[in-house]
Amino acid sequence: MTSILRQALDVSWEELAKRELVPVDVAIFDSGIDCTHPALTGRIAESYGVATVDGRESVFTLPTDSNNDEFGHGTAVASIITRIAPNARLFDVRVLGRDNTGGEEILTAALNHGVEKRWPVLNLSLAAGYRMRGELDAACEAAYYQGQIVVAAKRNIPIGGDGLPAEFSSCIGVDLGSYEPPFQFAFRTGTPIEVVAGGDGVTVAVRGGGWTTMTGTSFATPAVSGLCALLLGAFPGLLPFEIKSILRARAIP
Repeated sequence: MTSILRQALDVSWEELAKRELVPVDVAIFDSGIDCTHPALTGRIAESYGVATVDGRESVFTLPTDSNNDEFGHGTAVASIITRIAPNARLFDVRVLGRDNTGGEEILTAALNHGVEKRWPVLNLSLAAGYRMRGELDAACEAAYYQGQIVVAAKRNIPIGGDGLPAEFSSCIGVDLGSYEPPFQFAFRTGTPIEVVAGGDGVTVAVRGGGWTTMTGTSFATPAVSGLCALLLGAFPGLLPFEIKSILRARAIP
């Protein structure tokens, strides 16, 4: 066991949350973020959109002082992360449109952009199909070998599988359970989806202002990303397998 892992295992979540933590970059691949929401103002460092232009996927910049959320999903996810991890510095990557869906080519291009940027935590509260499994797997593997933490949601309705990239061993797959977020969660072995976290009736920010409650794996996933940001804020040298080890050690039996 490395010394940094031993130190991280000795500190409770509650103590971590009270520490002065270094900023940790967390990228949110979603429907965009409403940067004007009071809970998120000043928390978004950069915003991007990804779209298919002339048959090719293109990444373009968006303003960080406007409402870039096409659907409302990304704003909700972002508010969970900022509430749990005050040290999280958000990077908005819009991959979903107004119907909260997006192409697998767009997601792959966005993930490759995230690998290039080396953002430490990548949150994907979404599930893709299997048509581009190889390309998505390669992007997540590249992130893993760079020390990036990919946290991805299990598909809410398991049609033909749990969804990608949550199934990849290079990721932390998250399912929904009856746990009190963010510090209560379970860890299970023998399945690609290892973490079961609370995402039932979670209070989230609403695109355009205000608050509501939402339920789903999409909202359990950012709770885990927030915990990863807390750990990396206190122990910046932690590697992906060490993060998983800590989650397993601290899980509810």
